Amino acid sequence: MRVGALILLFALHGGVFAAAGFAQAADSLRQVDLDAVAVVGSAAAARQRLQTLELLHAQKGYVLENRSGSLMNALEKLPGVSAFQVGQGLSKPFIRGLGFNRLVVAENGVKQQGQQWGADHGLEIDQHGVEQVEILKGPASLQYGSEAIAGVIIISSHAWRERDGLTGSALLNGDSNNRMLGGAGDICYQKNNRFVEARASYRNFESYRIPAAEFTYLGYTYPLHHGVLKNTAGREADALLQAGFRTGSYEASALLSNVHTKAGFFAGASGLPFLINMDDDGRYRQINLPYHDVNHLKAVLNQTLRLDRQNKLSLDLGYQHNLRQEYSPPHTHGLAGVIPQGNLELEMRLQTVSLNAAWESRSMAGSTLRAGVNAELQHNRVGGYMFMLPEFEQLTLGAFAINRLRLSGALTATAGLRYDCGGVNIHRYEGVAGYFAVPELRKRGGSVSFMAGIACEPHPAWNVKVNAGKSFRLPNVNEYASNGISHHLLRYELGDSALQAETSYQLDVHADFKRRWSEAFVSRLTASVSAFGSYFPSFIFLNPTGRYSPLPEAGQIYGYVQSQALRAGGEAAVAVDVAQIFSLTAAAEYVRAVDMESGFPIAFTPPLSAVGEVSMRWGKLLRFADNRVAVAYRYAAAQRRVARNELQTPASHLFDASLTLGAPRIRLMLQVQNLLNTTYYKHLSFYRRLNLPEAGRNFLLSVQIPINS
Repeated sequence: MRVGALILLFALHGGVFAAAGFAQAADSLRQVDLDAVAVVGSAAAARQRLQTLELLHAQKGYVLENRSGSLMNALEKLPGVSAFQVGQGLSKPFIRGLGFNRLVVAENGVKQQGQQWGADHGLEIDQHGVEQVEILKGPASLQYGSEAIAGVIIISSHAWRERDGLTGSALLNGDSNNRMLGGAGDICYQKNNRFVEARASYRNFESYRIPAAEFTYLGYTYPLHHGVLKNTAGREADALLQAGFRTGSYEASALLSNVHTKAGFFAGASGLPFLINMDDDGRYRQINLPYHDVNHLKAVLNQTLRLDRQNKLSLDLGYQHNLRQEYSPPHTHGLAGVIPQGNLELEMRLQTVSLNAAWESRSMAGSTLRAGVNAELQHNRVGGYMFMLPEFEQLTLGAFAINRLRLSGALTATAGLRYDCGGVNIHRYEGVAGYFAVPELRKRGGSVSFMAGIACEPHPAWNVKVNAGKSFRLPNVNEYASNGISHHLLRYELGDSALQAETSYQLDVHADFKRRWSEAFVSRLTASVSAFGSYFPSFIFLNPTGRYSPLPEAGQIYGYVQSQALRAGGEAAVAVDVAQIFSLTAAAEYVRAVDMESGFPIAFTPPLSAVGEVSMRWGKLLRFADNRVAVAYRYAAAQRRVARNELQTPASHLFDASLTLGAPRIRLMLQVQNLLNTTYYKHLSFYRRLNLPEAGRNFLLSVQIPINS
């Protein structure tokens, strides 16, 4: 099979690389360690202050303590980060109100490639397999490619241990709202600069519950028995195997992972809701039609060669196979003579081969030059009795150079240039009974991106950054050629083959303050503020029209359009440690996006939001020596600035609580989300169109048992 051939190809490339020494620089970005939303000191944090873009940093422990069904839900407390919710346990990342194909998720140096544009499934990465996460906010196109207009989420699945031996952990999870039961385990053996590691996780959950007895859609009212969203049950099984070694000048690692998710779609979300589909049968863990089945296979090879103290080369190779299948009872939508066979409604098989290579050179004067290339080849095939997206082949190429110059002890300047080009061949689709047809399309394009910025430390406690640049992105295949029904989003999506390349010009400003006092009542104070503004001469977005498909139960027509757009906003965060026991943190974020030609806001823009938390740490309790209790408040303002034909969302006020008890041999974590069982709506929610509120009160219990030799 192709997978085996490609893995063999990786091994051969490894030998070539060891001889020739191609590379991609991997440690070029600024890092900020976060305790909740606060920056804490570290050697990495000192180095990153030289960079001109803000980067948030979360370790594995932070992700575990904030577990919330999915990786992106666990990171939502970070300023500027939000999640497009897909029921319980599935979500997509957003940075400053942009997501899907304007945000890059990179795991071990390779860009994650599924159907990012699909709003009805989550990010195919195991949250239990994450060692650390870095979130770069702002245009990062120069190093990570043209889709990184909003930023990059950088995920690492392995960290070298401080000492050799056998390490690992076992984790048991349980949630009350959807009766989720799950577990995860990892084991790593490291010796003489070599390691081998295996991870596995599994979870199984029922349909989840909301604090409502009914919901409304298109003027009709439908009952919810016991508040259960029937057929939102699911299960996920993930596995990962990786190994690597390092010498004085050479380091290599290989990864093979598989993420599989099967989850139902709410019975009232496939076409118009039918009462018979929502009858209470008490079988809340069963997955019935309609449902989706997503499998993501990934193989990655990373290599780094240090030529001397100043120069290094690195290479990342990746292969991914994303299989997405949606099953639904056969339906004809009034198309005479069309009788579907089987329950497979949609199938998309996307294969991606990627290569990243770069050279990094550091001078004795403090400057750093990084230059490299990226290449990616994609191949997509489709199946099923309905149509959404055509088959295609796509090739993208990019080359970049970034230079950072230390002008003085307090001032650093960075500038960079990148050129991207690409082409896509979209296959013709004949359509059915005059509907869904797509002509054969061949699209080509290319352009230059650039950036320049400074980082300044006017005082040891202050760090100020200014960054400006231009980004470029070719339209995605879904933007060119979508032409079909997304039942589970209750809409008909329509692409536009005349779309032009998208460009943006952005200015980012960031300032942070950090002070520590060894014996003072207030032992730590950190604060930061960021502001950004971007202008898009040709912004592409999915716009809800005022028209409905002429096909029965096909939903509202959402069309991809292009217009001048202006986006602006910012974030602020503060953290205070009091008496070496209490911590107070708060953060807020706001985004404003306007279609400059129509004067209307752009759809799917999150509202003003804020989060505050008070926590207390204390010493020994029974046999537990590392203990923490916290109460958090989450606020989302009403979103009344909406696009035409987009629903407004009322404000929400939520309270959460958590308790962590830590000991050398066990760690217990208890969370209570939506403590007061508040009925609220989330603007970026899969089911917002159905006027369905979010999940009710939820108790989450995790038990972690570390393994050390």
